[in-house]
Amino acid sequence: MLYGRDFETAALADRLAAARAGRGSALVVRGEAGIGKSSLVAAAAETADDFTVLRCTGVESEHAWSFAGLQALLLPLAGHLEAVPEHHACVLSRVLGLEAAPDKGAPPGDLRFTVGLAALSLLTEAAAHRPVLCIVDDAHWLDPDSAAVLLFVAKRLAAESVAMLLTVREGYAPDFPTPGLDQLVLGPLDDEAAASLLAERLHGLPQPARNQILRSAEGNPLALLELPAVDSDARMAVDWTSGTASTTSRLKHVFGDRIERLPEATRTLLLLIAADDGGDTALVLDAAAKLGAQLTDLAPAEADELVHYGNGRFTFGHPLIRTAAYQGAPVFRRIEAHQVLADVMEPDDPRRVFHLAAAATGPDEAVAAALEASAACGAGCGGHAFEYTVFERAAAFTPDAAERGRRLLRAAEAAVAAGNGPKARELLVQIRRYTEDRGILARATLVAAQVAAWENDVRESYRLYMESADHYTAAQPDAAGYPLFRAVELAWQAGDFSRAEVAAEHAERLGIEHSPWVRDLATATAGFNRSCTVTIAESVAALRRLIDIHVGFGESVTAENRAMVAWWQLLIGDIDAAEQTAAETVRLARQTGAAAALPRALVLNGITEFRRGRWRDAEALAENAMDLSVELGQRIGPVKARAHLLAMTAAYRGEEERTRSIIEAAQADSPGDTSVAIDTALALLDFSLGRHEEALDRLAGHLESNAPGDALTLVPVAVEAAVRTGGVERVADAFDWFVQWAEASGQAHLQAQVERCRGLLAGDQEAGVHYERAAALHKEDDRFPFEAARTDLLLGEWLRRARRVNEAKSRLRSAAAVFERLGAEPWTERARRELRAAGDAGPVAAAPDLADKLTPQELQVVRLAAAGLSNREIGEQLYLSPRTAGYHLYKAYPKLGVSSRNDLAKLGL
Repeated sequence: MLYGRDFETAALADRLAAARAGRGSALVVRGEAGIGKSSLVAAAAETADDFTVLRCTGVESEHAWSFAGLQALLLPLAGHLEAVPEHHACVLSRVLGLEAAPDKGAPPGDLRFTVGLAALSLLTEAAAHRPVLCIVDDAHWLDPDSAAVLLFVAKRLAAESVAMLLTVREGYAPDFPTPGLDQLVLGPLDDEAAASLLAERLHGLPQPARNQILRSAEGNPLALLELPAVDSDARMAVDWTSGTASTTSRLKHVFGDRIERLPEATRTLLLLIAADDGGDTALVLDAAAKLGAQLTDLAPAEADELVHYGNGRFTFGHPLIRTAAYQGAPVFRRIEAHQVLADVMEPDDPRRVFHLAAAATGPDEAVAAALEASAACGAGCGGHAFEYTVFERAAAFTPDAAERGRRLLRAAEAAVAAGNGPKARELLVQIRRYTEDRGILARATLVAAQVAAWENDVRESYRLYMESADHYTAAQPDAAGYPLFRAVELAWQAGDFSRAEVAAEHAERLGIEHSPWVRDLATATAGFNRSCTVTIAESVAALRRLIDIHVGFGESVTAENRAMVAWWQLLIGDIDAAEQTAAETVRLARQTGAAAALPRALVLNGITEFRRGRWRDAEALAENAMDLSVELGQRIGPVKARAHLLAMTAAYRGEEERTRSIIEAAQADSPGDTSVAIDTALALLDFSLGRHEEALDRLAGHLESNAPGDALTLVPVAVEAAVRTGGVERVADAFDWFVQWAEASGQAHLQAQVERCRGLLAGDQEAGVHYERAAALHKEDDRFPFEAARTDLLLGEWLRRARRVNEAKSRLRSAAAVFERLGAEPWTERARRELRAAGDAGPVAAAPDLADKLTPQELQVVRLAAAGLSNREIGEQLYLSPRTAGYHLYKAYPKLGVSSRNDLAKLGL
């Protein structure tokens, strides 16, 4: 019976009931050691007779063993592997140790999401037969690869008959963040529950001792049960009432005292069980025999309920007993235990090397080499977190400094592959300390530059790419092209042409194979910086050459480089090509597991949707980019999504409070590198709300400086704000720049905006001619409804002033309908005011935007379903289970007034 946990028990019962009904979820149960986390979830499991119950426990010594926790949890479902898609079954078979890993390194791509989706697929298949309850005890000790996969799965159970319960110890163990998951924090028992528990377990305890235990235990159930084993009242008073030690350390003292009272042979057996952690009976007894102990020596520990035997394995009564048994032994005994365990293991047992490492007392190349081989083996299953942990450990045992630097480099590269930027940085500091090998330093600095880019530290990333190129120049000159190319790209993002030129000149001095690419990118950068002599036409031509080169490489182009191509296509105004490239990049990144490239690709795809007037789609892609960035540990995704998409759409809609809230969040993530995008969003907000002077002030500074090329898209806004405030001279140069861009691009939608600006700048008599040319160009290229509506608004205003009222009404109604559909309220109201002035006060019939009826997730699912993808294909694109994809789809049907996929295709979403 659980005392004082009625609310918590009911909460877990609700989770199980929901899972039975096909509404899965995950719950993290947190609390200090001994507070009753395991007892609570065990009680829930006892009520789950109709469930398939899966269990695993995080073990401290397995914290660095790739997918150890996942193997323990999912191996009972191996019989369902035949029913999941073949590629998922293949990945899981390797991860679960059912088939050998590939001989040559890890599978391509970032397997965190690939393994996560495969695990989700397996659980979904099992849950189709009966509900599944996953219990993950001591999740804080899970190996990082298992933790990443299980957290991925935990966030995607909404439509599955799966409940997941994770227990996490607080206040002592490693940090185990679980963003996005529901939390249940277990506090101490109240006085009544604590007294009832103590009375049930200890009937004959005198009342004074009972009262002291109740005071000292402070509501901790394990403490209540263990305190009576303390030797004396004095010890209890010192250790349990002084407040100088945590409950965890106090309990460890109690268990340590009990272990100290055992015979030496019994303590030896407990140490071996603790050191092995796997509880392998035969292994422990073989090792014990070498140290003069045998199975019968375990009897005193069993009698004291410190250790149990069942299902062929030894288990401790509580994780703290394991800790006390191991940490309470002298160092020489621990070393001896690990050495003996290694001696009795088979030579090919993968655990053996870790015991050898634990037994080593100093640098040992044989141990280091064995650890390296183990890390490479783990990488074959995609266990990048395991890989960097073991490579780092191998480096620690390496006597030779240069060789230590090489192994630290392998660890840093694996840390980046695992998405752990902070760990990679920590390792890079060590590399510089141990080696002067320019080849190793080149690769290490390249990794550091990539991490800085993830963190949105553009200037530092540029500096590191240049440093990497310097190292490559000394060690492998032809390889310097890539970091120099990336340096130019970073300089462009920072709006610093001089740095881009430095990189290009360096490439040309080296005469490397790809120096023309670096020069073309630097030329493009120069053309989009008004302070340079390179023209926009030359810049656009350089970008076209780069695009043609990369497109010519076909499928061999990485997801990262495809995203870069989409950005170039945006810069030359080719929105159609950019949309196609960005969408294809997203698809390929998901298909190949190149998850690290996804946030940028999603943001670029969102920008194309924003420019095309599909604002709900842009927001959905931005939300997706933010969620994935959090899971990947990237800061840049949320910053770009907020600053370049969410803030822009909120600004055009006139949502002042929301715009500022989004901007504050972006600044909190990256205060130094979002000024242009943030000022742009605030300028658009001011402009939409009629604060033209403020809008012009914000924009003019960026248009006059070396701002990145996307500032060009704001020139039409600046021109209109300048006209309305009498500050036309402030935008004259910027407008000339914009005209060159439109001409070089050859894009009708840009030429239409040029004509609209000319209409604003012209006298009232000539303005109409330019507005009508702009409207005709928009009609020729009708894929930019918001820009077309802005032109119709200006044309309608001019027509009303020219007393061509019927024509004015037509234009103004068209504009109002678009603004209404997009939710751009200030613009809608402006068009309505003009309509009223033209004598038309009737309601505006806006074409309904069906996308507004859907959540971001539903919208993405519906788009893919309308394109003909199955639920399974949709799930693989969006990292969902097929059932969850179907769940979102069937929720969307009634909102859209349809009943099938065929109907979706007809909606023209």
